[in-house]
Amino acid sequence: MFIQFFVGGATQPVISLYLKGHLGLSGTEVGFVMGLSAIGSIISPILMTFIADRIISSEKLMSILHIMAGTSMLVFSMQTEFYSVVFLYIVYNLMITPTYALVNAITFHHNPSKGSSFGGIRVWGTIGWISIAWFFSFIILQKDTTAHNISQLPVLLKVSAVTSFILSAYCFTIPSSLTNERKNEKRAFFPVDSLRVMMKPQVLALTLTAAAVTFIDRFYAVGTAPFLKQIGFSEKSIMPAMSLGQLPEIFAMGLLGYILKRWGMKKVLIAGMCMEIFRFGACAFGDSNLLVYTSLSVHGLAYTFIFITAIISLDSFCNKNERTGVHQLFSVITGGIGGFFGSYTAGKITDYFSGGTGTVYYAAYWMVPFLLSIFILALLVIFVEDAKKPVSVDVQPTKIPQEKAVT
Repeated sequence: MFIQFFVGGATQPVISLYLKGHLGLSGTEVGFVMGLSAIGSIISPILMTFIADRIISSEKLMSILHIMAGTSMLVFSMQTEFYSVVFLYIVYNLMITPTYALVNAITFHHNPSKGSSFGGIRVWGTIGWISIAWFFSFIILQKDTTAHNISQLPVLLKVSAVTSFILSAYCFTIPSSLTNERKNEKRAFFPVDSLRVMMKPQVLALTLTAAAVTFIDRFYAVGTAPFLKQIGFSEKSIMPAMSLGQLPEIFAMGLLGYILKRWGMKKVLIAGMCMEIFRFGACAFGDSNLLVYTSLSVHGLAYTFIFITAIISLDSFCNKNERTGVHQLFSVITGGIGGFFGSYTAGKITDYFSGGTGTVYYAAYWMVPFLLSIFILALLVIFVEDAKKPVSVDVQPTKIPQEKAVT
């Protein structure tokens, strides 16, 4: 978990700034390129459901994917032409995207207590995300000139590539979850069981909610780093500022199991949506760095309360043979469909509110996800039915009809 999110933390927070500031792409082009990452979320997970834990173990597959992801990112960091950037970013995301679902599946495979301690394991991903932000800003970047910092962004991408190689080597040391017993099991080539789980009304409603939140979160991914730069943050301070959202996430991860038992899934999701509304509203209406810092600090809380809750709840509907396929299909709908349309829309709106001047009117930009967050919250309050019992991560699929997690 630590190394996986160290890799992601080296690219995702600043990729929009790299594309816009270092390569000089327009907002629409940035949104298009970042939206292409959704191709990996759509195509790769579908292919992975045929491969992971069928032909090859999840651990070995993750190792192979990280070798290929690291290689493509290394070459990507050296490109300056638009079409080569587009091509290599597609290749990179085809390789890296499935690893986020695989790392969840591997964790559940090897975790004797199922999902009850998932938050305590997943928190190491948050620590990894924070670590690269501070390591890069205060060790790699020593000077504080704009030109120097932008020129060092390719170095950050190379750090991500090398770390992928390290994780690839480590994955070969993890015991295989594909036992002889599971190899000999007769299963349909197409993951019908996983698809059947996804079509349950509770699971489908939970997945569509996560996809809608992914859509608005892409405004954060596309807009935050350029927004901070425009209001006066140096590149050296952007990554530490954005990592503020992960600091409270550490505590939220550790307490999530307790909070779910006390509040129930619906209240946790609503709390997460209220945080989404606050952070986008603070950026839209705020006129001080203090308010911006405060809005950044709730990012991790919102992520934990919405997406980690969804992942834990999702796994409660799966058995060991359905797990990998279900997590991959969840990734298709959320990161794939929601991610593509969210990124492309955010890029178009960036250009729309810049008027061709290069300076974006971010108060209007942030109003879009702010209003959409209110709309999603209203849908949650009206249409989502809370579980009659606290979310149980040890529920077997045969017991699912007794609980109504989401309708």
